[in-house]
Amino acid sequence: MRTLLVAPPVTVGLMKVDGDEAHHGRSVLRLKPGDDLRLADAAGVAGVGTVHAVERHVILVQITSVEAVPEPAAALLTVAVAPPKGDRLGDLVRGLTELGVGCIRFLQCERGERLPGNLDRLQRIAGEALKQSRRGRLPQIGPQVDIPGLAGLGGRLIVLDRSGAAPDTGLPLPTTLVIGPEGGLTNDELATMNGMGAVSVRLAGPILRIETAALAATAVWASAWEHHHS
Repeated sequence: MRTLLVAPPVTVGLMKVDGDEAHHGRSVLRLKPGDDLRLADAAGVAGVGTVHAVERHVILVQITSVEAVPEPAAALLTVAVAPPKGDRLGDLVRGLTELGVGCIRFLQCERGERLPGNLDRLQRIAGEALKQSRRGRLPQIGPQVDIPGLAGLGGRLIVLDRSGAAPDTGLPLPTTLVIGPEGGLTNDELATMNGMGAVSVRLAGPILRIETAALAATAVWASAWEHHHS
């Protein structure tokens, strides 16, 4: 079933979809009256129903049932990552949203690239990923965080480092995964995190790109926690 995003709350009855989502539904999905449709508010609630009318700037949807969408255990994850260049950043946000992380923070570090200033595009990418993956909530994207600031995020602190041990995901609880830049975190930065009680983890022998490392680490934790709950 196709999904469109609307502002909360989603309620039983006739609901209006406007703006970019209405344009997407009309021009891309080519919705017509009678089509089944799902509306999600990106805040944990979704409703299902049928298209009532497709107008020039608005789609009217008759919602027949509403439910809370349970979040995966991976929502306990914060990924603090040095942003990669260009379109790779969008790919990273899309993948992390699909995997169910709760928060994406851009890491300010010595060898990192320029941090993204305008998050609107990334929010749109996350919204598309939410619709595709049937998640209930958008991840929080930003604000940026520096190395000392990681201490304020709470929970466990896991840093990807080639000298680290094998992953030990433990029980599902708030955890921050730290992925450094292409040139790696400096010895001083690693020492600072070690002083915070960070655990170093090595995922694989080869040197991984930022987005590969972030998605691989998230998938390890998400899978382990999901099977723990099942």
